[in-house]
Amino acid sequence: MSKKENVWNQLLFEKSRQGGFINKNLVILGRKCSGKRSLLDALAEITKTHKNAIRQKGITPIVDYAYLNLIDLRDPDYNTNARLNVYILEEEGQKYLLPQILNHKNIKNTFVIIALDMQEPWTFMEDLDRWISVLQDMMADLRLSLNELEEMKQNVMQYMSQMDGGQVHEGLLKTNLGIPLMVMVNKSDILERDDKGKDWDQKAEIIQFCLRQFCVNYGATLLFTSVKQKINIKVMYEYVLHRLYNMPFETSQHKNLSDFESLFIPLGQDDINIIKSTFTKLANSVIKYEESVPIVQLKKNIVKEELTVEDDQEFFTKLKEKSSQAPATRPILPIQRQVEQPTQQPTPVDQPTSARGSLQSKELKDFYDKILTGRNDSQVEQIQQAHQQLQEKMKQRTVTEVQPTTSTARLAPLFNQQDQQKLQRIFPPKK
Repeated sequence: MSKKENVWNQLLFEKSRQGGFINKNLVILGRKCSGKRSLLDALAEITKTHKNAIRQKGITPIVDYAYLNLIDLRDPDYNTNARLNVYILEEEGQKYLLPQILNHKNIKNTFVIIALDMQEPWTFMEDLDRWISVLQDMMADLRLSLNELEEMKQNVMQYMSQMDGGQVHEGLLKTNLGIPLMVMVNKSDILERDDKGKDWDQKAEIIQFCLRQFCVNYGATLLFTSVKQKINIKVMYEYVLHRLYNMPFETSQHKNLSDFESLFIPLGQDDINIIKSTFTKLANSVIKYEESVPIVQLKKNIVKEELTVEDDQEFFTKLKEKSSQAPATRPILPIQRQVEQPTQQPTPVDQPTSARGSLQSKELKDFYDKILTGRNDSQVEQIQQAHQQLQEKMKQRTVTEVQPTTSTARLAPLFNQQDQQKLQRIFPPKK
């Protein structure tokens, strides 16, 4: 783009800024788990947009919708009062919903991105062919007049001529859809990993060769991004606004044709001749993409924990040992019960009313402590019988049975001698 045309675009932008901004649309097409929502999360931080509920686990909406604040990154404090509506489609069957989103009016204010997943490069050409077919069907369903469609195509041609200085490039824009289009390859940081398989360098050349040919034929911009490494995130946002709102964009400063992981080739910066000169061997051979880039399952950075299940007998043995080592003062829940207060005699000073409850609580605590130390199956029935007898005695006993007559009166024992002998047989003292 010449300096004169850059100045002209700057004037157009300033004019639109004075007239106010309107909401426009960004449509992202791409299979599941191709990095679309991660990219939107990163863009939300850049544009100071509240992250929308587009990550609904277990819920798959018919069409994912989000929005981004429209911000000129050169002047972030300027309030445009506009949004960039974002629609995400993941399946070809959702194309019948596009007429509900786009119409013959707002299609002129729409930018389309086809998202690819670098973790599965063998799917690239299949995905591109499928989504281009969806876009062609969409344009046909919009029932645009010939004049409207021709105007949209001319806008794409005019932008391309501005970018390449009016030169005629071979094989450029064989199919003009009339809408700004980008092929975006996400997760480009994978290219820096060492587990990509054999002959990866040769496959990388084939991938780049085929992607660039496709973009030249359909008038698409090619961009590689990585949310993890923050590669080309701002560039992507600035370029979309440049195409939709004529915001100034320094193409020569941002374009990158050499670094594969951060590749950025805007519309008008590439053609068949450039591609052939770059990939001489591939240009003179017939390439079958699916055979040249076979499926290679890259290792995911996930650490799988190995679970070991111990034997039941060992588990219960350890549990018994821990119970026997537990301190004797382990807390227990107090038993809540109603106690009748004496009506005739006052409570002695040296014998508080809580003394009996404290003694009984200690005996109960000792009783349950012995149970928790662990018994074999032959003692279960005896323990249950003793526990039942204990409950019956607790119900029968009242405060009046142990009413003190003097300050030196003693409380009646909780268990009589016969009960104590039974408990000694069930719970022999530890040696």
